[in-house]
Amino acid sequence: MKHFTEIENFTFLAYVLGHELGGTTPRPIRTVADLQVPDEEFQNFVNEAKTAMLTDEELGDTVLDVGINWEHFVASNDNLLIPEHPLKITDVLMQEKIDSLDFITEAFVQEVNLRSIEKKTGRKTGKSNE
Repeated sequence: MKHFTEIENFTFLAYVLGHELGGTTPRPIRTVADLQVPDEEFQNFVNEAKTAMLTDEELGDTVLDVGINWEHFVASNDNLLIPEHPLKITDVLMQEKIDSLDFITEAFVQEVNLRSIEKKTGRKTGKSNE
């Protein structure tokens, strides 16, 4: 059950930071510009995110929404876990959805972190892993 807590903490911390940043000007989500995920449905969501403009608070809310979905997909398929690979399940298509939510959440969290660095340093960071 450890992974549930990690997902929850990961997304909630990004949610809190997004709200604490306080930026009210909608900005693009730079970290999804080149993002490709294995699930077609979630790739459509990524494609929409590529043109979205979100405030810091909206980005934090979105991280939490996606993270809750990620956690739900993991929890609802707990019975399909592969004992030798506890991060994988036997249903390949559902695994693609779980992996997609993981990649999307990580990209959104990275954007929150970039915005935090920019606020702290006063300079643009691009979309690199700084």
